[in-house]
Amino acid sequence: MDNIYKFKASSSVGHLKSLNNDKQFYSEEESNKKDEEEKQLKKQSKPPSKMSQFSKNATGYQTDDSDKETPKKNKVGPSSQKVSKFRNLVNSKKIEGDNDDPNFDDDYDQPTTIQQQIQHVQQHSEDQYDVEQQASKMQQKYAKGEVGKSTKVKHSNTQQSMDVNSDVEQMKNKQNQEGKLRNHPFRHLIYGPSIGENSFNKFLQLTQRGLIYAKKCLKGPSEKFIKSKMVQLQECPIIKPKTLLLDLDETLIHSCSLRENPQVTVTAFGDYGEEAKIHFNIRPFCTWFLQQMNQLYTIYVFTASSSAYANTIVNYLDPKKQWIMGILSRGNCMETKNGFFIKDLRIVGNKQLKDMVIVDNLAHSFGFQIENGIPILEWHNDQNDQELKYLATYLMEAAEQEDIRQFNTQRLKLDQLIEYNLD
Repeated sequence: MDNIYKFKASSSVGHLKSLNNDKQFYSEEESNKKDEEEKQLKKQSKPPSKMSQFSKNATGYQTDDSDKETPKKNKVGPSSQKVSKFRNLVNSKKIEGDNDDPNFDDDYDQPTTIQQQIQHVQQHSEDQYDVEQQASKMQQKYAKGEVGKSTKVKHSNTQQSMDVNSDVEQMKNKQNQEGKLRNHPFRHLIYGPSIGENSFNKFLQLTQRGLIYAKKCLKGPSEKFIKSKMVQLQECPIIKPKTLLLDLDETLIHSCSLRENPQVTVTAFGDYGEEAKIHFNIRPFCTWFLQQMNQLYTIYVFTASSSAYANTIVNYLDPKKQWIMGILSRGNCMETKNGFFIKDLRIVGNKQLKDMVIVDNLAHSFGFQIENGIPILEWHNDQNDQELKYLATYLMEAAEQEDIRQFNTQRLKLDQLIEYNLD
């Protein structure tokens, strides 16, 4: 602690050096006496060995494991080097130049006379070139090799059989899961032919929570508030009796970061000219889905995202404006006290509820009109996903109905899911 105070009170280079070397401070007289004492000690002491020099050098820098302060170093010899956190490996090896005695076997007697040396060489030569002995050794070696080969073959065969068995078990488990889910009362909410049990259960839990929240917690806005939010959507040149509203994020696309290797990167422009990069992936069959549904529905995007964000992505998905007729964004949603955005279809002034259907991965989003909503499995980056492809079949049938609400209620059974025990 005294050193710290002295460091704060002094700005001399000598004091800085002495602090870095963790030494005490001395007056000029005391330092002269110290210098003389050190010189006498150096004369009396022996010169350090190479090993001791290496040890000093090895601790000259702080290691990588120490806290992040300025490295301290002591100069030893002409150069100094930093020791990494692997310094223990260096200490476990022999250092070149160490004066360690080599290890000899005391039981090994070297031949002394020339004759003994010749006999020694002849004995070893005879041992090396004894044909019978060499043949015996080769046979033994060959036998061991064959055993090793047979062992390897047996091991590989065993491994192959284990792999086959594991594949068979995985197929059986998958079939059992599919058979179990096939008989589930709400399997119809997944439109694709296959789904993992964990993904299915997660989807059902998310959908049920959204529906329960909508039924038991949501309070509808007043008629005056609805009128204040009222909009007139642009009509298609060819009038179609049914209207399809599509969510954007996790339904048609998934917005992600650049580190996730996105399929698409576009630039969005805000109301005041600010720019932002948007990275996203497009759900499989998205373009095909828009093309097919455009023949039966007037399509709009209804998202809780900002208008600048939505416009940028929709312009990429439909650059020629052939399929998507308009966009409803966050400003058209109703925000709850808990920060949830609800998409109330009653704000659309030129459409009837019986002719509208909304697709969203969050069930609470259509919480005011559950009978108009179709929950869809959320999507991130699975390129084997087929939900949009098979959802098209359901929507083709729904487009033929007089009242889509009745069709959804009978087919989807979302009101029953609210009371269903998922445990």
